[in-house]
Amino acid sequence: MMRTVNSYLLKKNMALMTNNFYAAILGYDEGILSDDRGLAAALWRTFFNQKCEDPRQLELLVEYVRKQMQYLDSMNGEDLLLTGEVKWRPLVEKNPQSILKPHTPTYNDEGL
Repeated sequence: MMRTVNSYLLKKNMALMTNNFYAAILGYDEGILSDDRGLAAALWRTFFNQKCEDPRQLELLVEYVRKQMQYLDSMNGEDLLLTGEVKWRPLVEKNPQSILKPHTPTYNDEGL
């Protein structure tokens, strides 16, 4: 009996976590495609769990996500697919307006 209850609770929790994951992904997608207010709302709902006391943290995270998206957009899509390697930009930079150019990866056919 206990095993059946545990199995049921596990399945229920997994379904809830899956639904929350998909809701977060859709929220982030909507936020990235909208303006900064939309992205801030998506981050506030999911990343901060609606409990951000310092709006500067939310502003910093919005800037960081936009900066990362700009960086990812500058990458060669084929290289990204072949290597799966991304060197993320730092959270705080001396010159946040600069665009870091991604390095060109070296390919290794071993294991492919």
